[in-house]
Amino acid sequence: MAHLDDVEISCLSYMFRNYKMYESINIFIASHWQKKKPIWEENLKIIENRCKGTEIKYFNLGYEQRTLMSKLDDVKDSFYKKINFCDNIRYDILTHSIDDCHTDHVSIGYISRGIFKYVDRYVIVHSPSTNNLDPNFWVSLDKQDYILKKKMCDRYNINNEQSYTKLGYYLQSEEHYNIGRAYQLENFVHLDDDYSECYKILKWK
Repeated sequence: MAHLDDVEISCLSYMFRNYKMYESINIFIASHWQKKKPIWEENLKIIENRCKGTEIKYFNLGYEQRTLMSKLDDVKDSFYKKINFCDNIRYDILTHSIDDCHTDHVSIGYISRGIFKYVDRYVIVHSPSTNNLDPNFWVSLDKQDYILKKKMCDRYNINNEQSYTKLGYYLQSEEHYNIGRAYQLENFVHLDDDYSECYKILKWK
């Protein structure tokens, strides 16, 4: 992921539904932002507790927000050097779309494509900045997990963000938290998950 907060916004339903199939989940975040750091640290504890029994490893590559595109080769080098591909071990990746309105997300999308052939599953996450996601994979959240997600996301605040405008909310809206259900209501009338996130599968083995 590009930023502190991207995991909570975009990855939780997949992690909560599937964590038991993994020996470890490695969270790579490319950038840091001091005002987000204490919030992320608290949220990471919640994620670790929710995924108890699976080792959660967290790595921050230490780049400034909004610099990832201009430092793309450096970020790529930092990320690739932390991956140790071995035979007979499954590797899945959740990452950003290259069709995104946020250049930090786009850069991580391009970097992640470089390991496409080595992974078993390659899944694009939905983010509020994603353009033309065209999802093909929905993962539901039960009410308890949805409340947990909302609690984690609500801690972030637009006034503490590196925003050019400071306009609007951070993410405090049903449409952002429950994006998968909005897609379902429009396109899949037979599905009726109260809470859902959506993704796009590019590779599934």
